Amino acid sequence: MDLLLNLISSFDPENPNFRPTEIYNENWLLKIVLQQLSTVETGDYPLGFLPESSWFSEGLLPTAFQARYRGDPRAESRTSADGVVGHIRVGVKAKADLELEPDASQFSVVEAKLRSPLAKGVAKAPYFDQAARNTACMAEVLKRGNIQPGQLTKLDFIVLAPAYSIKKGTFQKQMQHESICEKVQRRIAAYEGDMDSWYSQSFEPLMKVLHLHILSWEEVIGFIGSKKPGVRKSLDDYYERCLE
Repeated sequence: MDLLLNLISSFDPENPNFRPTEIYNENWLLKIVLQQLSTVETGDYPLGFLPESSWFSEGLLPTAFQARYRGDPRAESRTSADGVVGHIRVGVKAKADLELEPDASQFSVVEAKLRSPLAKGVAKAPYFDQAARNTACMAEVLKRGNIQPGQLTKLDFIVLAPAYSIKKGTFQKQMQHESICEKVQRRIAAYEGDMDSWYSQSFEPLMKVLHLHILSWEEVIGFIGSKKPGVRKSLDDYYERCLE
């Protein structure tokens, strides 16, 4: 770790030895933000931590649309969540597989963006965008854990993006309950009734209580800065480098 820390500390973005985007990107920005948020009292802040909640970056969420047989043309792989906050367990089955604790009261999934919009879809379903896919995977996580959405105190899907992208309305349409439900319904229609019970028993209950948030990096960094003034300048500087 000392070697790695020395390498990062000596990195000069004006005269780099490797691509600056390996250090300055939304994945590392999110890790820093979640780590800082985990150390302060967040109250009812949308990207907050309940007591005993932890975070994990790039955990794998299971999908209800897994392959049912070799070469299944409707199948998709698990979703890599940029960030998850909650009462979670990671690596029980495989190193990055994520599941909820049986008595979990928080499950928040975060999608981090800097330059790009939400991805439009997957290879087998090009309309099935990242908002629809993430929320469908959240429903599957709850189903596999035998957890009812209503028993959770905090249940969120959050997009983190630059303020200027949010102001342009880049994410507004996709981050509507109606848009997400329509795309998931279209996805299960391909299964000709085989997925109808999953939709009514797992996905619909989730959507009735799921909170959707679009937050700006600037807002979140400002919130952290209000709690920890000493890190505000470093966060601002790092964020500006990421944008650059």
